[in-house]
Amino acid sequence: MLVKYCFFLSLFISTDAFVIFSQNLNSEIHVNCDTTSYKLNEYVDSLSRYEIQMGKKKNLHTDDERLKLAFYVALSHYPELHHKKISLKLKSIKSTMQAQPSPSFIVKRKNKRGYSIFVNNNPALTGLNYEELSFNGLVGWIGHEFAHLIDYSSMNNRELLGFITAYIFDKRTMRRTERNADRETIKRGLGTQLLDGVAFFEKNKKVSKRYRKRKQKNYLSEEEIIVDIKRNCH
Repeated sequence: MLVKYCFFLSLFISTDAFVIFSQNLNSEIHVNCDTTSYKLNEYVDSLSRYEIQMGKKKNLHTDDERLKLAFYVALSHYPELHHKKISLKLKSIKSTMQAQPSPSFIVKRKNKRGYSIFVNNNPALTGLNYEELSFNGLVGWIGHEFAHLIDYSSMNNRELLGFITAYIFDKRTMRRTERNADRETIKRGLGTQLLDGVAFFEKNKKVSKRYRKRKQKNYLSEEEIIVDIKRNCH
């Protein structure tokens, strides 16, 4: 059983976050709502402060300072995760990003559970290079992954095992999970980041047909995101 579910975990959740702003078109999508657009030059000196505030139990296995900063800016929207054990790693995977519980969760208590976020560093597998994303889009992308971690952290071990199985073998569960993660990301104030990401993705001609079809099927469309952003405007 343990080996079986560890195998499941190795396949687990392709949560490609939507990449915000298309540098190729040098344009940004705007929604009539009081929202923040994150620009790297406004946060470039904030990494050490974020590490002090939220860096406990966080292991970021990368030298990419931009990626680290996007991680913490997104994390600031999820205070429940500030004291969770979370690692960030670059890895060759068949999606832009994956969020999953550490395999050892099977033998650990819920409150001792760790989580991992993997970022694809092999663009040939998807046609999408995370380094081409704007900083704003990268924040929204990672925010989508944190929305998954919020979901996982609400489940006990038995519930999480059942969820993993359903996600892998039931296409409806996969679609519902990804769309709910999008909606949670929007509720957390990262809707415009998500929206700009979708625009970048849709206009990126390098994205593989298979990968494009999977994302269009399982995630919110631009139109749906706009509706949700307006619904959550304050």
